[in-house]
Amino acid sequence: MKKKSLDQLLKEKFSRGADEYDQQRKHVIPCMGDLYQVTSDLATFDTPYPKVLDLGAGTGLLTSYLYDRYPEGSFTLLDLSEEMLDIARARFENAPNFSYVATDYLKYDFEGFFDIVISSLSIHHLEHQDKKFLYHKVHEHLNPGGIFINADQVLGPHPANEEEYQQNWMDKIEVGSLSESEKRIIYDRMKLDNPAPLEDNLKWLDEIGYQDVDVYYKYYNFVVLYGKK
Repeated sequence: MKKKSLDQLLKEKFSRGADEYDQQRKHVIPCMGDLYQVTSDLATFDTPYPKVLDLGAGTGLLTSYLYDRYPEGSFTLLDLSEEMLDIARARFENAPNFSYVATDYLKYDFEGFFDIVISSLSIHHLEHQDKKFLYHKVHEHLNPGGIFINADQVLGPHPANEEEYQQNWMDKIEVGSLSESEKRIIYDRMKLDNPAPLEDNLKWLDEIGYQDVDVYYKYYNFVVLYGKK
């Protein structure tokens, strides 16, 4: 039997249970509100009409934070899962200037330039060389002064740190209100996690040429990374 590719596995696992995804998020990501709010706060561009690209947009939850800031902006949502994007379409059904593309963002031509590129809890699934490739690709498609914000997971710098990260995360999930079947789905998805250390992510952004690179938020293994063109 032919081994499934990473994008096939991600598409299958995140399409399954798409209807419950948003409801589960707040129980799975202990700092979700802060993670998304910090991302939105950092997404400052000197126009009320920014062009925004969301990579791994899922149901459009993070996009909704930016849409609240920029209701006259233009938004492009990319995700592997058509089922996830269907929920995003319903979320923004009366909003103009939205486009949706079910695709692998590593392979897709971004078709133009953007003022703000965001991503949340997606890029950590990639192989490390693909993370750096994507960071470079985003940089190429940013307008001058454009910003890239990645709200994502990182690997602990030492085994003891990583153990603490994971223990804290599992403890938070176990005391939440998820059913046992929901937990099984979540833990199954986690098998595809492949985060890189924070230091590596920051180094890649620096090497590619992003300016003002920083981590503006960190809660154990969850971070908000920032870079500007």
